[in-house]
Amino acid sequence: MRANPKIGDLLLKQGLINEEQLTQALAMQKDTDRKLGEILIEKFSVNEDEFMNALADLYQLPLVDLDQITIDEHLLNSFSFDMLRKYEILPLEIKNQNLIVATSDPLNVSALQEIRYVSGHQVKPVLASLKQISMHLKKSHQVVDTSGSSKSQETPIIKLVNSFVSKAIQEGASDIHLEPQKDHLRVRFRVDGVLIKKLVIPQTLYRKVISRVKIMAGMDVAENRKPQDGRISWKEGEQNFDLRVSTLLDKHGEKITLRILNKKTVMHTFESLGLKAHEIDQIKTLIRRPYGILLVTGPTGAGKTTTLYSILHLLNQPDTNIITVEDPVEYHLEGITQTTINLHIGYTFANAIRHILRHDPNIIMVGEIRDMETADVSVRAALTGHLVLATLHTNTAAGAITRLLEMNVEPFLLNSTVIGAVAQRLVRRLCPHCKKEVPAPADIEQIISKELGLPGPFTIAQPCGCEKCLNTGFSGRVGLFEILRVGLPERELILKKANEQEITKTQVGRGMKTLRMAGFEKVLEKTTSYEEVLRVTLTEDV
Repeated sequence: MRANPKIGDLLLKQGLINEEQLTQALAMQKDTDRKLGEILIEKFSVNEDEFMNALADLYQLPLVDLDQITIDEHLLNSFSFDMLRKYEILPLEIKNQNLIVATSDPLNVSALQEIRYVSGHQVKPVLASLKQISMHLKKSHQVVDTSGSSKSQETPIIKLVNSFVSKAIQEGASDIHLEPQKDHLRVRFRVDGVLIKKLVIPQTLYRKVISRVKIMAGMDVAENRKPQDGRISWKEGEQNFDLRVSTLLDKHGEKITLRILNKKTVMHTFESLGLKAHEIDQIKTLIRRPYGILLVTGPTGAGKTTTLYSILHLLNQPDTNIITVEDPVEYHLEGITQTTINLHIGYTFANAIRHILRHDPNIIMVGEIRDMETADVSVRAALTGHLVLATLHTNTAAGAITRLLEMNVEPFLLNSTVIGAVAQRLVRRLCPHCKKEVPAPADIEQIISKELGLPGPFTIAQPCGCEKCLNTGFSGRVGLFEILRVGLPERELILKKANEQEITKTQVGRGMKTLRMAGFEKVLEKTTSYEEVLRVTLTEDV
């Protein structure tokens, strides 16, 4: 221990040393900068077990016998051996998002802080004898050397993981995929909705990289038979990010996906989302309603949450009580109460809505309607005078209504509450620096002309690729929107339990633009390519 009269007093009180021994030991510590306990045990024959018990009593920390504990090599090898040896600290396990470490010197704050920084976890120390810690560190290091790795290879694993996470954030990726292949680990980034291969990691480093990510995410490193979920707090420059981490067992090992979320509130205007003036007016008309349910639909990654947050930002006023229930809370909205579901304790979307209704909300946002119970509670909340915003996973705006009917929500309830539905997709924007304008080929011109009812000829743009867009030809994304407003014709169709095609046909006849039509308009504006629109929209005719 460092010079500390408290431990000396305790040892004196317990009769383990006398005044003269303590004075000599403190003097020797000052001259040699060795630990007090080490000196007392070596020079004055203090029993090590008795000393450690006294230390545990003084600092109210658990005392562990490392000889009775199985040390996780994957966890150990994720740290630099030089660092562990320098501080004489032994990582034991990750428990409840905390890294448990064995130390003989709990007052060495700088050591605990560095371990916390490297691991990304809160550190909780337990006591163990210096002799045991040194022995296990030496033993583990010999095992690593025997397996063909050297201590100089350990720190680069941390640097490797840090480098590809930083690169993904800098390139604007939404996800990082670590995918084990037969003889290597493939790293891909999802940028602007498209997966791009970025890195190949040798098979010899696969397990170390996977273990490092799992440690950072607070997962059980030894568990590789079932999926796990975790999270990492990450700072890149002045921005804070939340990385949602998930594992999945693959035939070649464990696949890990990291979802990148910016903790800073990112607020988009309707214009920046890609909505046109008349579409913005339509949505504003819908959300001015004092009650009812507005559904936002589309596949995962279509930008539904971003659209809802933009709507909430517009609705967020001092005289309005807005409460959301999400899984998880992706962005923090000032002045709005945001709650997260917890399936482990039975706090589902449906249960959360019931609790929210007791807090006098004006507006409720439901992250996702997944089941019949949530659908029923959401619709009834709209029926009792609340404006409810909710998402669904369907392909079209009309599909949101028919999906609720399939969930056995009574048609008369939907007829009375649904005010509209917005389907959306995200397409990649053509890079403004390198896109190339060309006459539309005859077959494409014919398709666009038929869909939009416009005569040709048309000029469209194609992707090329330059340094500014990382040679992809695209930079950023823009939304395509299909806005269905429920009026008398649609309410009659709901009561008849009409199918998706019937509702869509009626809406198109009343002026609604389908996702395909909205996409082709973006093609003629040279915002995106014809191929991009085909990639994200349905091919069958209505």
